[in-house]
Amino acid sequence: MRHRGPDAGGEYVSAGMYMGHRRLKIIDLSEKASQPFCSSDGRYILSFNGEIYNYLELREELKLLGCVFRTQSDTEVFLEAFRVWGASCFNRFDGMFAAAIHDRLDDVHYLVRDHFGQKPLYFTEQKDFFAYASELRAILSLNFHSWRIDRDAFRRFIANSCYYWNNSPIEGVYKLLPGHFLRLAADGVSDHCYFDSRPGRNMLDIDDDLAGEEVWRLFHQSCEMAMRSDVPYGVFLSGGIDSALLYTACHQINPDVRAFCVAMEERDYDESHKAKSVLAHFNSQTHRFFTQTKASFLDTFATYFQSLDEPHGDPGCVNSYFLALSCKPEITVALCGNGADEVFAGYPPFWGLYGAVVCSVLPTGVLRALRKSVSSIIPASDGYLGVQFKLLNYLHGFPAPEPARFQMWLQSIFVDELAALCPGEPEFYLPTFFKGTLFDYLAEFPESFSGMSSVQRLLYFYQKVFLPEMICMDTDRATMQSSLEVRSPYLSVPLVEFVNRLPDRLKIQKLHLKVLPKRLLALQGVPRNIVTQKKQGFTLPVARWMKTILRDHVTSLLHEEMLEGLVDVDILRIIVDAHLSGKRNYYRVILNLIAFCYWRKNFPYVS
Repeated sequence: MRHRGPDAGGEYVSAGMYMGHRRLKIIDLSEKASQPFCSSDGRYILSFNGEIYNYLELREELKLLGCVFRTQSDTEVFLEAFRVWGASCFNRFDGMFAAAIHDRLDDVHYLVRDHFGQKPLYFTEQKDFFAYASELRAILSLNFHSWRIDRDAFRRFIANSCYYWNNSPIEGVYKLLPGHFLRLAADGVSDHCYFDSRPGRNMLDIDDDLAGEEVWRLFHQSCEMAMRSDVPYGVFLSGGIDSALLYTACHQINPDVRAFCVAMEERDYDESHKAKSVLAHFNSQTHRFFTQTKASFLDTFATYFQSLDEPHGDPGCVNSYFLALSCKPEITVALCGNGADEVFAGYPPFWGLYGAVVCSVLPTGVLRALRKSVSSIIPASDGYLGVQFKLLNYLHGFPAPEPARFQMWLQSIFVDELAALCPGEPEFYLPTFFKGTLFDYLAEFPESFSGMSSVQRLLYFYQKVFLPEMICMDTDRATMQSSLEVRSPYLSVPLVEFVNRLPDRLKIQKLHLKVLPKRLLALQGVPRNIVTQKKQGFTLPVARWMKTILRDHVTSLLHEEMLEGLVDVDILRIIVDAHLSGKRNYYRVILNLIAFCYWRKNFPYVS
């Protein structure tokens, strides 16, 4: 995992235990801050990936309690906080982190993952060993154990474009859930949830203007903390609402902050004119544009998917990887707009909540007829989320119950098509939450949804499911592969907790999504065309390119040995032919399969 930490490496070894660390130097560049790090009393050892943004505030609080610090690092603050407060310290942190702590006195080991899953943490508990790492490849390198593909998880991946919840591609290997920590001791392994922010809980009765002022204060504070760095940093600016508001706050804090932008050769996917409009408004002279062409896409496409330790089918990853590669020579830290859509209701499915009351009671025959009509009347489109694509996915979610419906709205392939492509027990594909089914990880959600509005339920689903393993996973792999750390100020814990307590009207009003960020952006005087723009997404015309420059990748799937025994080739041929002929847009499921094949070739010893 040298790419995650090219600047230093260290290890701690004791009887029956090993802790290793790779360091990317961000705060306190001295060797004193290297890891694994030992606490002042010698009791605790820490191996920690990520950043604690509020480490300066915690440091002052700990000083008042008698702590004496040897470094200027957030690493030492993390460990001293644990020494003083124990596991309750995790809820005092505002940051992104995956960490392991060993208590030498009690011979207890702790693993912890940050509140929203911004940093990855895998683990496996076997008969004769327990192992964990920030990337799956490290665990798979343990060649004294036989690793096998989890076929149920594979089918979920083909449906979702990523491995949701605690799933991984490998049997017996899991992800630690966001906001959780494990305690490993002689009496066994126990899982503890230390954070679970639920939209609608402890709702605030607050004036809209006051709510806006507090959100801006918290966001501004979050940006200021995220800009703490002893190495050069910048801002990813796409020109969308989220990145425009992010750049606005960062520019107010540091007028010389650098912006890094991607221009697309394909005009209908290019947002660079929006970024230029934001930069012109602030009279910025410190920015860089990198142009993503078909040639540069092909270069980064293969390199990126070959680098993955876990398959991921989001085409936006390639764009993020291209941007990270391009700006890494100039900066080591970047700020991005991750989390705004999941916190402020920015995705098209929120519109679908209006029609859900009617569609959820329609007879199955009527729903089937509607889907057939959409397929025959509305032509398929290679554009970003075409009308046919959105309507079919929406109708596909009925009559399934929430939250299975929410997953269906986001799926790459309909459940009946998935059942044909990846044959298995019919019970696996039922929209139930029983163990061993497509939707089993959602079992706890119906109870969690109690007392929430439909908007709050969908927000909770996005924050708990989609955000960690689609959005954060995408950004972490695409940027850390280039040894670039990316921070997300929208995922500040105080900010998310406050916004989750705000009324729905500040997030969605009729057909207007992300109401509060747009209002804040307008109050900062940003041009109206930026405030009122439609959501575009930081993505690429992959559906279109699958018929041209990626066609060989698509057709080669029909002869791919890596898929043998996992998919029905005859059904796959139907899917490929339908996409290449323009009858249906199947780019997402095709890309999932391409990503999986790249991954499996990297780990040929996995059976």
